Amino acid sequence: MRSSTFLALAVLAACGGGGAAPVTGGGPGTDGGTLASFAISHPEGAVTVGDTMIMEVVAKDATGQPLAGATPSFTSSDATVATVDGAGVVRGLKAGASTITGSLTMGGVTKTATYGIAVLAASAPPTNPPAQTVAAFALNPASVTLSIGAAQPFEPIATDASGARITGLPAVAWSVQDPSRASVASGTVTGVAAGSTTVTASFTSGGRTWTATANVTVAAPAPPPVPSTATVQGVDDAFTPSAVTIAAGGTVTWTMVDEEHDVTWTGAAPTGGSIGRIDRGRSVSRTFPAAGTYTYTCNRHDGDHGGTVTVTQGGTQQPVLTSVRITPASPAVSVGSTVQLTATPLDQAGQPMTGVPAANWTTSDAARATVGATGTVTGVAAGTAAITARITHGGVTREAAVTLTVGGTTPPPPPPGAPLAATVTTPGTSFSPATVTIAAGGTVTWQFTGSSRHNVTFSGTAPTGGNIPDTDVGGSAARTFTTAGTYSYACTRHSGMNGTVVVQP
Repeated sequence: MRSSTFLALAVLAACGGGGAAPVTGGGPGTDGGTLASFAISHPEGAVTVGDTMIMEVVAKDATGQPLAGATPSFTSSDATVATVDGAGVVRGLKAGASTITGSLTMGGVTKTATYGIAVLAASAPPTNPPAQTVAAFALNPASVTLSIGAAQPFEPIATDASGARITGLPAVAWSVQDPSRASVASGTVTGVAAGSTTVTASFTSGGRTWTATANVTVAAPAPPPVPSTATVQGVDDAFTPSAVTIAAGGTVTWTMVDEEHDVTWTGAAPTGGSIGRIDRGRSVSRTFPAAGTYTYTCNRHDGDHGGTVTVTQGGTQQPVLTSVRITPASPAVSVGSTVQLTATPLDQAGQPMTGVPAANWTTSDAARATVGATGTVTGVAAGTAAITARITHGGVTREAAVTLTVGGTTPPPPPPGAPLAATVTTPGTSFSPATVTIAAGGTVTWQFTGSSRHNVTFSGTAPTGGNIPDTDVGGSAARTFTTAGTYSYACTRHSGMNGTVVVQP
């Protein structure tokens, strides 16, 4: 049995000792070693049944410098297709697809990354193999978040009806929906400006054009903090600068350079109120405990000049709609079933915003999947479709898209005699097992393991007690399901962390 020889530099240090692969790099980074990004990948993206490959791991700080000194953990979304050990060694078990999830904790910061792999059948190729026919086409990764100037290569993956990967694709054409947000060249996308867009790859085979899309979010740098102090000078017949901005609780000091002035408030006033005559060479300060806009004039000069003080709450700039995040990032649904998508508006610091209108949802192919006004997607026919969420707020419109995979019809329910109890754990960023079946009146217990907080948020019908809020590692919670049906849920803290409870009559 052969093993993949594509061993990344990031894991060479671990190969000789047989232990878990540590993250290796050039040092702690210029920002003190704070973990800012973590990625896993492999040059081939596929492994033959019975063979192995080792995941590449890369950890960087906020300046892009590599970090060292920690060992990630790994999980496989389908251990019947492929397993992965603590060193990131993936072993193919049967033909199909699986998602490898890596989790890395450094300095109290935890980052996760995913990478989709294909497991190829191990049968020997025939002497005159028949030409493969494309049955599906997708991009890996399905979504990515970049900083401005950062680059991400996308891998086009085509498979035939048996799930075997097709090599030697025709020339692939690449494009981005919004070139002002990102650019693409030979499949590598580079962040240009904060916001969201999609990258599209297409090729023609057998008289049909195949298209795949992936979501790209370009994150804006964190807004600079608003200062807590400011100085205004009285020069000739003017205040300079005439407008200053400080954080709530901050102080402004007026210093008279060559003439006497006063500061008289025309509306709201800070602690201490207006300031009478300030002689040349003297300074007087006022503290502003509450956010707002404060306007003043100099009455000694008949109000001919004045200024404003803008006070912001929390010491940060006003949030602006910058991007949209859709979860789950790689949704899948069977024909006739539904999946709930959620669109989250993000500000220039990448933080969720409140008070923003709901998203407008559209589908690229209603013959494959339809989407309702609240983001509920229904599978119509096997294939793929791009689901787009568009949000307009404050005169700004942003959108994001995900590629939805529609599988065959829903499989028949499991045989009767389902148990009355089941337990779900949370290793890494997945629910294990992802699907449990119990009888009506039965109870499911979630045991929160791993290294991160999780929650259980139902996307539709919920059991008695409803959602389970954020729970620390080591905690547990149970819910009883009195009514038969299928209950879908997710952890809203971690994209793509989904589960299902099937309740039999």
